[in-house]
Amino acid sequence: MSTGVSVAEMEPFHFEGTEIAPGTGVEVSLELGDGPAGNRRSIPVYILHGTSPGPVMGLIAGIHGDELNGVSVVHHLIHGDDHIANTDDDTIDRTQLSGTLICVPVVNIEGMLLEQRGAPDNRDINRLFPGKKEGNQSQRIAHALFEGVVKRSDYLIDLHSAPHSRTNLPHVRADFDLKDCLDLARAFGTQIILHSNGPKGSLRREASKHDTPTILLEAGTAHRFEMDAVHAGIEGVLNVMGHLGMIERKARLPAVRLLVRRSKWARAEAGGLLYSLVKVGDHVKKGQKIALITDPLGAKTHTIESPRTGVIVGLALNPLVRAGDPIANIVLCSATKWRRAQVEPDTQDPEEESVDDEESVDDA
Repeated sequence: MSTGVSVAEMEPFHFEGTEIAPGTGVEVSLELGDGPAGNRRSIPVYILHGTSPGPVMGLIAGIHGDELNGVSVVHHLIHGDDHIANTDDDTIDRTQLSGTLICVPVVNIEGMLLEQRGAPDNRDINRLFPGKKEGNQSQRIAHALFEGVVKRSDYLIDLHSAPHSRTNLPHVRADFDLKDCLDLARAFGTQIILHSNGPKGSLRREASKHDTPTILLEAGTAHRFEMDAVHAGIEGVLNVMGHLGMIERKARLPAVRLLVRRSKWARAEAGGLLYSLVKVGDHVKKGQKIALITDPLGAKTHTIESPRTGVIVGLALNPLVRAGDPIANIVLCSATKWRRAQVEPDTQDPEEESVDDEESVDDA
């Protein structure tokens, strides 16, 4: 990836008054003003600035304070498995990096400390972008991130998990109608990519609207580090960086990739206590029993069957359900094709299939 540009010729990167020299990583912050005790409030940021020209990519986690898998993804990309920067196990060699990686491990610091999804004012930051400089607490957080990171980035990856009541098979969400977003999603390397431009005020929707192509990873559930989900995130981010020419890397892609316009939720037809009979990533047949609902004494009252033959990408974890609650999100796919999707091929050109079912994934 030699560009003929020496480290001495490469320009420093400037962020919030801090100069980051080529080939280094520096901890900086986005200031948010004082807290109730007069304490300084800020969003921690770590910037890896390469030795060769290249794009600026933003990597954001922890917009929802209880979603921790993305936090761990960013930690490993900054420091490696030993969580110590500048050691042999570092995932990204900053001296060989082209371009700049802006890492935000936790946007919603106070929400994380409170172990809750929303900010301290109980608002969802991911419905308030691009934010307001003089707005409420959450709007100010959104504004600081949007101005400080989104507008500085050529590309963006937003890392999420399901809420505490559900879990997700690692998959990417992107706006299929925006070519740059779809290209990033393909490069990430998950077997399933769901079409979604995001709700109004969400980071991916507003960033893409402001010419920063953005994709979102959904992986696992809230309140924990799940290393399978974390590993999927690490691999995907590195795949994207290789695709953008920021690092030397042979992409690791699935044998089969499903581009899903819409999927189907199986829902509870009655309330009660839920016993799931499947897990995310399982392939199920139409009519297959996937869950039971019991009364408070444990007697079965209802059976939930799969409305489709396909793969479970989202699954309810909370045993307490009401009529109409989403239980399992199922993507149409044959058993043979799903088995093939688990194989990592030598080719860089996965077989691709478009899937369009009758109910949008965002209707859950």
